[in-house]
Amino acid sequence: MPHHPGVPVVCVGLATLDVVQRIDGPLVRGVKAVSSGVELAAGGPAANAAVACTALGVPAALVTAIGSGAPSTVVRDDLARQGVLIGDCADHAWQVPLASVLVEVDGTRTVVSPGARASDVRPTREALALLGSAAVVLLDGHHPGLAAAALAGSALVVLDAGSPKPHVEAWLPRVDVLAASADYADGLGLSPAEVIDRGLRAGCRAVVVTQGAGDVLWADQHGHGRLAPPQVEAVDTNGAGDAFHGALVAGLARGEGLPTAIARAVEVASLRVSVTGARRWMTGLSQPAGAGCHRHPPSAPSIPASGTPRSATPSGVREIGLPGGQVSR
Repeated sequence: MPHHPGVPVVCVGLATLDVVQRIDGPLVRGVKAVSSGVELAAGGPAANAAVACTALGVPAALVTAIGSGAPSTVVRDDLARQGVLIGDCADHAWQVPLASVLVEVDGTRTVVSPGARASDVRPTREALALLGSAAVVLLDGHHPGLAAAALAGSALVVLDAGSPKPHVEAWLPRVDVLAASADYADGLGLSPAEVIDRGLRAGCRAVVVTQGAGDVLWADQHGHGRLAPPQVEAVDTNGAGDAFHGALVAGLARGEGLPTAIARAVEVASLRVSVTGARRWMTGLSQPAGAGCHRHPPSAPSIPASGTPRSATPSGVREIGLPGGQVSR
């Protein structure tokens, strides 16, 4: 078994082989369409988030199922090129999912993929070691057995709630940051404000709701805020939410407060949609677009974890930034 050093961020969930086709006009059902470009890349919410996090200078690992075969080789090689460590938990029968991605000229993307919500994949010893080293873990709702191992650990947990998944709702009391999308809110028949209230009542320490090009809302039990994304021309929205989540966990792993981490994540997501291609956008990370953050200050100086006051945090415990200051796990 290869030895991997510890990493501050571990993303747990789906890895796919994305077959990205770019088309110059809207797709018409039942008619052949000619693409203007084709790209093969590792995809999936957790995989893309790990790539973005690593590109931002925070080492990240991906605990997932990749397996063997030609598609798996493409996925594994692409992730290795991006510097992402891999904890592959696939058994001999696993076949990496293929995702068909259509990107239209205005940047709108359509994805068809089987996913892995009902996967019975279990963590290997290597995956458990990676999880044990992490300060922050990101879950995307796929591979529930791997997520269960992550939830049993001591890392700060961020949940990528891109869409409602019934089995994921039971995880909310153990989630520190619920990062929800407008699609998640719509799927539950709730407004963004109602999603925030629901998440906090369920036990999340903080909730963030993204709305595409609209404002990002966030709240915890001590404060709330709103952040306006910069206005950019969208040419490729594929993986924009994943880039947001990767930047968010990178900021939290650095010890940034939640508003600061969100502001950077919005900059990164805005950069992502302004550049065509699964990886080319990352060359511009040193010059992200600006974003304005309007924040109501929290009413408490810190957020305790598991009932432990901030002043009683023992020496050597990892500290992760959240709105009220630092939260130790």
